[in-house]
Amino acid sequence: MLTHLLAPVVRFALWIYFRRIDVRGRDLIPQDGPLIYVANHPNVMLDTLLLAATIPGQRPRFLAKSTLFKNRLFAFFLRRLGAVAVSRDQDGVRSGNRDMFRQACSILEQGGTLALYPEGGSLAGRRVRPLKQGAARIALRAAISGARPPKIVPVGLTYTAPELFRGEVEVHFGAPIPVADYLETYDSNRQQAIGQLIATIHHRLTLLTWHVNAAELAQPCEDATRFYADHLARDMPADPHLSPRLRAGQVLIRAAHHCADSDPALFATLARRLDAHQRKTRRLDLFESHPPTAPQRPLLAAILALPALYGLLHNALPYALPRLCAHPFRRSPEMIGSIKFAAGAAAFPLYYLLRAGVTSAFCGWSTALFYGLTLPASGLLGLYYKERILASVPLRHQWTLSKRRRGEFERLDGERRALLADLDDLKERYRSGGLH
Repeated sequence: MLTHLLAPVVRFALWIYFRRIDVRGRDLIPQDGPLIYVANHPNVMLDTLLLAATIPGQRPRFLAKSTLFKNRLFAFFLRRLGAVAVSRDQDGVRSGNRDMFRQACSILEQGGTLALYPEGGSLAGRRVRPLKQGAARIALRAAISGARPPKIVPVGLTYTAPELFRGEVEVHFGAPIPVADYLETYDSNRQQAIGQLIATIHHRLTLLTWHVNAAELAQPCEDATRFYADHLARDMPADPHLSPRLRAGQVLIRAAHHCADSDPALFATLARRLDAHQRKTRRLDLFESHPPTAPQRPLLAAILALPALYGLLHNALPYALPRLCAHPFRRSPEMIGSIKFAAGAAAFPLYYLLRAGVTSAFCGWSTALFYGLTLPASGLLGLYYKERILASVPLRHQWTLSKRRRGEFERLDGERRALLADLDDLKERYRSGGLH
């Protein structure tokens, strides 16, 4: 009952937090269980909320680290949401997880679904880390003891800018992995079967995410995908199961590995330029690399200017609070998005109630009710105005910023154009095989 009550609230909050949620491959998911969803884990709580909101059909039971159950309030909600506690060595908890395996297998034997993160923990970055054995062991044990062997559904989670409000995320469901194919090996050599299944899961996840093999290339690849993936995605052919942006990022990562091996000097120069450009955009608070989403609408802009300003001013405080809450976690990027989401989900309703309560004390409940309803509505209007109207006005900074600031933007735009031209040239050389 709790999951049914929370589901629409979570979906609405995710719709507000993300500019776009692109879900692919749901038609590949089997219609009935037992199923085990396995996903990469770059963003703590947001990963779980996205899976819960996008997995079709029967809601999965999530495996959650046992340390979360130490807090009585957390434990109360986690158990009622169907979470299964799992002990991890890195938490200092030594346990054979017998109860977890027993409960997980029981869920699968009854045709249910599980969801877990086989990496064993959350860590930001464009890399699928080596997997723990838990997912494979659960799947094979349930296949032996149950009437129907489960199938494993890999899920790739790709965030454009996980630390930012109004970023984008892509959820890719892959073709299911039949656990029955590994039972013959499991009968003769359990560890070999577990290793083979883990290798298959890892490979499938790398096909659904941005996976960088070499750790030293992680930051250059991240800079390149943020800067150039949208531009490259325009040339990508249609694919119903993989988004153009995911495939563009994968091409960039392969090209980066190739360039780093074949021409290290060129790669190092390009990496430095991209890093410097990204640092400048962050300093100038320019995180959006997306093209304008709407044509110029001067009449609509003039009509909506005052109500949008009303919404932006009245929602400025709860908008700023999540950023302040996330500041102590700046060295843990996998936490930032989740902290902002949780802080915003709490701050906005409490702020609205407080403003409405104060208004009720002075003006009566009917005025307070009307005023309270205008706060979220005008906030959404202000967000629409900022993203769909202001973003479509060319050179808007020329009438909103000082002359010195305008000069910085013009120089940054020149750098961006030069980088795009050089990357376009490199792309053609890479495609033609001229990059050796």
